[in-house]
Amino acid sequence: MSESKTDDRKLSPLPRAILAGFIAGILAGIIIYLIGLGIFGFIIGFIVGSLVGSQTVLSMAKAKEEAQ
Repeated sequence: MSESKTDDRKLSPLPRAILAGFIAGILAGIIIYLIGLGIFGFIIGFIVGSLVGSQTVLSMAKAKEEAQ
């Protein structure tokens, strides 16, 4: 009787994936910028880092869901 509907609801991994992608993109961009490729390298590093970071979080969430 005290069971709530929030117990059945699963949280979406999308906000966590966006945050992880943003953080990974910033870090990758800074590393590429410091290597010496300039602002163009920062932009490319940010894009690639954000894609890799977000896809990693989403694939981990999918694997965890399939395991259950």
